[in-house]
Order: sequence, then C-alpha cells, then structure tokens
Amino acid sequence: MKKLFSLLIGLSITLLLVACGGASTPEAAAKKYTEAVYAGDSETAISMIYLSENDKKEAGLPEMLSGKIKAEIAHRKEFANKNGGVKEISVGEPQYDNDKKFADVLVTVTFKKSEKPKEEHIRLIKTDDGWKLKI
Repeated sequence: MKKLFSLLIGLSITLLLVACGGASTPEAAAKKYTEAVYAGDSETAISMIYLSENDKKEAGLPEMLSGKIKAEIAHRKEFANKNGGVKEISVGEPQYDNDKKFADVLVTVTFKKSEKPKEEHIRLIKTDDGWKLKI
C-alpha cells in the first residue's frame, strides 16, 4: 500500500511539473499559450513567458509585466466571448534562427461567430524548461 501511495504521489508531482513548465516544441508552446490567453487563464499564460535572470531582478518589472499581461488576457477573453468563443487554433511550422534557440510561429485563431480569423506571430525561446514566449 505504501508503494502504491508513493507511486501516486510521484506521478502527481511529475504531472504538476510538466503542466507548469514550457512545452517541448515551439508549436505546442504557441498553441498552449494561445489557448490560455483566449480562455482567460492568466496564470498559465504568464508561466509560459520567459524572463531573463536580469529581468527578474529588475525592481517592479515582473509585477508590471504581469499586470499588463493580465489586462491583455482579459481583453482577448472578452473578444473571444463576443465572437462566440474559440472554434479552432491552428499553428504553422516554426521558423528557426540558425542555432534553433529562437522560433517564430504563426498562430491562427478562428472564432465561432466570425468569418475573419485572427493571426499572430509568436516568438519563442528554447529554455531548460522547454519553449517559452520571448517578449
């Protein structure tokens, strides 16, 4: 019984770490971020944004960025709701730099009540925790 309990705890921790980290491909990261934004999930979206160690140390910068990102996410969620919600999110092939450390991904979001999809280029950086947004 103890082994089963330990196994379940280990599995739960692993799933939590995977869910909070970046994605393994630029396409997956871009899609996960876009889904979070239009769903109003600011916690997930913010966790997927890359901040350098210098950015993290700069007084007030992480908090300021968090506030601005939350406001933008609220705006996008409202836009999605006005257009009947998200119908589909499609992701293009990533365009890499020479070192394959950065990627640019075209994301197209189609809404249920709108014929005009919204396109956005998302720039990503490869980190030790997976692909994250480079802002």
